[in-house]
Formats: sequence, structure tokens, C-alpha cells
Amino acid sequence: MTPRDVRLVLISHTNVGKTSLARTLLRRDVGEILDSAHTTLENERHDLARSPEGDRLVLWDTPGFGNSAKLRERLEQADRPLGWFVGQVWDRVADRSLWCAQQAIRAAREEGDLILYLVNASEDPEFASYIGTELAILAWLELPVIVLLNQLPPRSRRAERATLESAWREALGRPPVRAVLALDAYERCWLDESRLLTEVARWLDDDGRAAMERLLPVWQAERVERFDTAVDAVAAVLADLVCDREPVGRGQPGRLGRAAALRRLASRLQRSVRTLDETLIALEGLEGEAAREVDAALTETRAHGDRPTPAQGAAGGALAGAAGGAALDLLFSGLSFGIFTALGASLSAFAAWRWCWQAVDRRTLGWSAAFVTETAVELTTRYLAVIHHGRARGRYEGAAIDSWREPALAAVEAEHDAIEPLARHVDALEPDRNAARTHARAAARRVLVRALVDEYPHGAWLADRMPGPSRAREP
Repeated sequence: MTPRDVRLVLISHTNVGKTSLARTLLRRDVGEILDSAHTTLENERHDLARSPEGDRLVLWDTPGFGNSAKLRERLEQADRPLGWFVGQVWDRVADRSLWCAQQAIRAAREEGDLILYLVNASEDPEFASYIGTELAILAWLELPVIVLLNQLPPRSRRAERATLESAWREALGRPPVRAVLALDAYERCWLDESRLLTEVARWLDDDGRAAMERLLPVWQAERVERFDTAVDAVAAVLADLVCDREPVGRGQPGRLGRAAALRRLASRLQRSVRTLDETLIALEGLEGEAAREVDAALTETRAHGDRPTPAQGAAGGALAGAAGGAALDLLFSGLSFGIFTALGASLSAFAAWRWCWQAVDRRTLGWSAAFVTETAVELTTRYLAVIHHGRARGRYEGAAIDSWREPALAAVEAEHDAIEPLARHVDALEPDRNAARTHARAAARRVLVRALVDEYPHGAWLADRMPGPSRAREP
């Protein structure tokens, strides 16, 4: 067996986002991103994966198509003496970006295995006048082409997204295009990337497919390892949550004593969630600070002039004078998961206060089973928000987190039987921490797998690797 390089050539109209997508696929900053045309002037090659046998999956980031019509003309006339002179000599001096594009296209034709053609899917394909010319250039390459739809509406706007995807598939569903896939540098998931590589393998020659059979498991194993680390991080928060206990201070009035104890519980939970966010952000190769979102939530809550800040008096006063959700945000000094504020519209201050905690005995507080379930939803939401953050959006600041609460809630509800054994630990004065960690990891794995596979049915291979009921996707 001879090792083989599989070369994927990333091509698009200029300034559509090739380098941003390359950074997203590679999980690191490569190339230069500017809001101007022709930022990339030569092919840049990057390894996506290496197999133990020596195969390499290589991504080429190429110069963007600027004047597509002129580039097509140069390529079609390259066999004529005058055409060769204009393209290879004149353009090198007079129009370097056009000359670079010609060199990149010729190199792709000679050495590439498959073209990844990126389009700006936010525009109507009927008005993208350059598409026909660029498809002719792609046909000249005589290589299979997979179209990647970039800059689609977010997944939360499903109808609009589906309409655009359908329009682009209809517009580009002809040779040399073999497939049209959504893969966005602004919002993507690693399961989108897995689907892309599976599709790539379909259109290679026999040697290329054999190489991909060796490369794809390596690529998937790296992603599953990262997923396992995320599961462990989520499970750690859940295990700490169900085992955390706080004594009520003696000599304090009942409500004030409970408020102080609950604030100490909340402070520890706040630190755990911040650590989780930072872990997830680092796993995805992103930049950002989890604390920013918490600080923004606190600032927003304080903007209501009729609500005191935590430092402005006892928690009991805040609870008596504000709606349940906002009062708990105040009580927790800015710890806002979106759980408490959502409750504020339907629960009284006292009901919200009583909902999240329970008295394990007369002098000890812990979190309630209902709060464990709601926290599982919140942690799943945070995981989904981070893994969908494409590098083209810059630093992760949690702006899109609310759009992932619905699928997170659906996953937790579907895997309720995995959450229940974990939630039962809240009743013990001295819970079994080892058992709690075991239950937390099982629950976190099943919920996260469910959330991913429900959103990405083509990612069922992930469920197949996992033990337990999540292997079968329920209707």
C-alpha cells in the first residue's frame, strides 16, 4: 500500500470567505482575513488529517475569482501563443491578482483531487451573475465539485434557511457539481464537517477512496475525543451540582439565612459554569471570555431602576420587591443562566425562590431535582452554542445562545430517564460522589448525543459509538 495525499482545493469568488472557512476547518488562524478582494494571492496548503499509514488530507486555500470572465478567457486561450503571452507574461506585471488566479487554477487542475466551491448563500442565486462563468471555469478543471453554502441564515431561522438552500441546490444541481452542502464559516458544527468528508470520499478515484477510508476514522476519532472531553466537563458541573451542600448560618432569621446559604451555593455554581464555558471555547479553538456574558446579564438586570443590586440590602428585600426571575438574578450576583429570568413571568418571587433549592435537613440546603433538570438544559444549550460558533464571527461571546435552548430542552426531555438517577442524589445529606459522577457522565453523554443526532441525522454514527438507549433515535 502506497500512502496517498487527498488534495481538496477551496475556490470561490473573491471575498466570499474562503480563508475564514479554512480557519474554521483547521481550528486555527491561517492566512489573512481582510474586508477586501484578493487577500489570498497564492495557494496555501494545510493538513486536515494524517493517517498512521502516511496518507494526508490536504486543504488548499486559493486566490479568489475576481474578474471571472477575464479569467475564463485567459484559461481558454492559454494554448494559443498570444493567449499564453498575455496570461503568463503581461498579466504577471499588469494584473498580478489575475495572474495568481491563473496559476492557482492550473495547479488545481494538475494536482487537485476535488474542488470545494464556496458561495455566498445569503444572496439569491438568480442575481449572482458570476456563477455561470465560474461554473464554466470549474468545468475546465475536469475535477468533481462540491458546492459549500456559506453565510446562510442561522439555524434558528429554519424556513428562511431551507428556502435559500433549496434555491442554491436547484441553481447549481448540474455538472460538474456533485453535491451542494451547507458548511458555514459563521455557524457550523463538526458534524457538518464529517458529512463533507464522507461526501468527498464518494467522488474520488479508487486510490483516493482507499486513502479516505484510512483518513476519515482518524479525523472522526479526534472529534470524538474532543466530544468526550466536553461530556466530562458538562458532567463535572452536574455532579458538583447534585452533591453541593451549604449549612444555613445560625443566629440568622430563616429567610435571610437561607438566602445567604443559597448565594454561596450559587457562587460555586457560577464558577463551575464559567470553567465549563472556558473549556468548551478552548476545545473548539475559539477565543472569548465566559465571564462577559455573566457580566452583561448583571448589567442588564441592574438597568431596571426599581430593582436593587445585591449590594443594596438583604436578599430578602430583593425577593420581596421584584419578580422571581429578576430577584434570583440579583440574589446570585449576576449568575443568570436564562433559567431564572424565564421563570419570572410565570412564578411569584416566593415560588421561584423555593423552586431552585431544597432543605436536605433543617440546617442544610442543596439544589432541587427540578433545578438539576433545568441546569442540564442550560449546559446543553451552552455546548451547542459554542460548537456552532464559526471562526468568521470572531470571539465567542454567547450572542446566539438563546437560539439553542429549544433543541437542548427537547434533548433533555427525551433523555429524562438518564437525568432521573442523577437528580435523586439531591435527597441525600451526604451523597455518594462517585455514584453521582457516574450518573452525571451517563446523563451528559446521552443528552449531548441526543441533541446532536436530532439536529444532524447524518451524524448517527456518533450514536452508534455510544452505549445505551441513545443508540436508537426515537421518532
